[in-house]
Amino acid sequence: MHTPEILPSVLACDLARLSEEVSALGPDVRTLHFDVMDGRYVPNISFGQPVMRSLRAVWQHDIDVHLMIVDPARYASEFVAAGATSVAFHPEVEDEPLALLRRLRAEGVRVGVGVRPEHPLESVAPFLSEIDVLLLMTVSPGFAGQAFLTEVLPKVTEAYERRTEDGLAYRIQVDGGVTADTIVDAAAAGADWFVAGTSVFAAEDRAGAASALRDAAAGAMRTG
Repeated sequence: MHTPEILPSVLACDLARLSEEVSALGPDVRTLHFDVMDGRYVPNISFGQPVMRSLRAVWQHDIDVHLMIVDPARYASEFVAAGATSVAFHPEVEDEPLALLRRLRAEGVRVGVGVRPEHPLESVAPFLSEIDVLLLMTVSPGFAGQAFLTEVLPKVTEAYERRTEDGLAYRIQVDGGVTADTIVDAAAAGADWFVAGTSVFAAEDRAGAASALRDAAAGAMRTG
């Protein structure tokens, strides 16, 4: 249904060299992943709208925002205004998640919901027909550089099969611990969007690393 796409995570780059970091990603990368953490929904604090605007000034393609915050309705539109092209949030901390999804769509961006490793797919079932991106966390949210949690793979497959059965078209995004090895398992399970931080930005050849990950995913992607 979808071709694979690698979304390098800005959380793993050198922010002091933001322009050089993203310009080194090469033509095969069309979307960056931008993690927003508030120190409340997750233990750490990352960055917000000012960094987003700085990123937009040096990046002409898509920016996928993941809101790991307790009050997404308050801040989501500010990230749209700052240049986001897709926004995902965790619905369990939002009083009216469906209303927020529809508001963001009306603002012209793709919309998504995030699912923590310990939460079942059923927790977001009411929103699957409303979203463009289903973000499945494959690490515990809030920290970069964690190992991929293979126990999430059955959830990826469940999301793939449910998407097929229901005739929906949302992208299945895996976020956390994506490497040359784990991307093969994730793609075979049904994922098609892959957030990769350290495995891209820690590589000497960032463009080559992203392209190699995409090729590995393409060779393993589930088709039936």
